[in-house]
Amino acid sequence: MSDDATSATDSQDESIVPEAIVETSSRRSLFIWLVPLLAIMVTTWVSLDAWFARGPRIQIEFLEAHGLEAGDPVRCRGVEVGRIDEVDLDWSNDLSRVRITATLEKDAARLLRAGTRFWIQHPEFDFGGIRGLDTVVGPRYLAVVPGAGAIDDGPFIGLNRSPVVTDASPGDLEIIVESSERAGMRRGGMVSYRGMPAGRILDVELASDSTRVRATVSIKDRYAPLVRSGTRFFSISGVAFEFGLDGFRTDVDSLESIIAGGIGFATPPDAGAAAVTGTRFQLALKLDEDWLEWSPSIASGDLSSESPPKVRAILRWKSGLLRRARSRRGWITRHPDGSLVIPTMLVTPPDGASGPTLEFNGISRPVESITTVATSWSNALRIIPPEEAPASWTLEADGRTVPVLEAALDPASTMLIHTGADLGPIPVPSGLWRRGNGGIVIDSGVGFADDMIGSPVTDAGTGFLVGLLVNEAGEVQVAFVGQVRENDS
Repeated sequence: MSDDATSATDSQDESIVPEAIVETSSRRSLFIWLVPLLAIMVTTWVSLDAWFARGPRIQIEFLEAHGLEAGDPVRCRGVEVGRIDEVDLDWSNDLSRVRITATLEKDAARLLRAGTRFWIQHPEFDFGGIRGLDTVVGPRYLAVVPGAGAIDDGPFIGLNRSPVVTDASPGDLEIIVESSERAGMRRGGMVSYRGMPAGRILDVELASDSTRVRATVSIKDRYAPLVRSGTRFFSISGVAFEFGLDGFRTDVDSLESIIAGGIGFATPPDAGAAAVTGTRFQLALKLDEDWLEWSPSIASGDLSSESPPKVRAILRWKSGLLRRARSRRGWITRHPDGSLVIPTMLVTPPDGASGPTLEFNGISRPVESITTVATSWSNALRIIPPEEAPASWTLEADGRTVPVLEAALDPASTMLIHTGADLGPIPVPSGLWRRGNGGIVIDSGVGFADDMIGSPVTDAGTGFLVGLLVNEAGEVQVAFVGQVRENDS
């Protein structure tokens, strides 16, 4: 009985022990796998984004590293465009050079062209000035200035030192100035015109035959038109002492020219054609006082100097008992509407003239056969309508069209008179012209020859055609073309 009771008790105990229920949590399992999956996706996205945003990898060789290290920036005009990856000796080149590897940003790939310059920016102190002061407290960096040539992915040869001119423009003029001695010419020295800085000396070296000192000079594009074939260069550096019957005299130049050296130049009125890159000049060791009297009128600066289509015309006739040949010269300009604007004096021969003819574009025609129409702009101008002009009287303009300035000319404007001279257009600043007589009167101090009549005049700022040069009532004026005279009088 006791056994039965024990069995019954065990059965009862077993009946009251609860069964374990196993539950599977699908949410917890999903969350556990979702976190690393997201991490992998983010890492992959960041890696792919960095890969596609990565620009070109380039190599540049230098003689020295100047403290440049991996991780230092690559900058163009002060803006970071990449990073230095490696700085190593060039083991394949007798250890005489340093190879720098850098990775640029993707958009910076356009900087890599033939003529692109690289240099390591670090503190430099010389006669040309102080450069790289920002690297005294900050890191060194690799500076780059893009070239203008074709796309080039290197490898590149870096400059041994910072260039004198980093903001060069395509219009800058690079010439050679030679002298029997250095005469104060130093790298970084100033080049001046009438005391104004017009350029810099890029380099000074001994000529290949050791007979002369040669300086490479860069003239800013603003002043490049002032350098002509007849321009004279002279030394302006240092202090000159002179003792004579009138006593002791000292001639001291600017502090910059004394410290850094420099040269100046002067251009005569009949200076010839404009200089081109590579032109050679001789340096005078002393300024000739006569050069200070030279004052050519040459347009310089950021001026729109393109001339409207024009051509020289000559009125010829004979007069007197001996039938002597006479002539007048002027310019004919093509108006944007296709008509030709001609000075009245070229189609109005003097009384008693015999056989007057007009020569234009290599063809001579009797004046009476040329049909002209009066204009409302000025009595000194007439128009040859397009349908009246012979086919051979077309002006070659290469498709150029210079629009007419319809609004009033700004009182502060500079005008350019296109006379066809070798020196280019003649600038007339605001102080040398005034409004009057329905046009613009030019100051009598500005000299003009009779054969300049009819020359087109443009606004230097916009390049638009203002009018034509005429002579009315004994005054040199600019007759408006296409403008209402009352609006500007």
